[in-house]
Amino acid sequence: MQNILWSFSKPQYDTVEAFSKDLTTYNEEITGENFDIELYRPILHSAKVVIQYMYFDNQGEETEPNFVLEADNKTLFTIEELVFKTHNKVCKDLKDSDNIFFEGFLLWEGENPNYPDLPLYFLLQGS
Repeated sequence: MQNILWSFSKPQYDTVEAFSKDLTTYNEEITGENFDIELYRPILHSAKVVIQYMYFDNQGEETEPNFVLEADNKTLFTIEELVFKTHNKVCKDLKDSDNIFFEGFLLWEGENPNYPDLPLYFLLQGS
């Protein structure tokens, strides 16, 4: 998903449709090309996933929180659902951050003692 451009500087979205429209427009404005990624395509065949990200809190301390997302259909995530739900979870913490740009997800292949039965992905962020 490194070919999807996005900024977490925008506020939370009420609907996935509004988010997807803005995501498409954002990509087309930056690249000058049609955004032809099929956002409805399944991307993660898991009912739940843990996402970890990084930001600096008000005291300048690095914080690496994580959260669990659950697929609406209880089976799998589409591209748009995963990015939409991730955006809505992280946008408040990242709005004033240097690392507000989406650069994809990276699967953690080590142990995950807090959620041993769920896949853990790191949110890749850029500035």
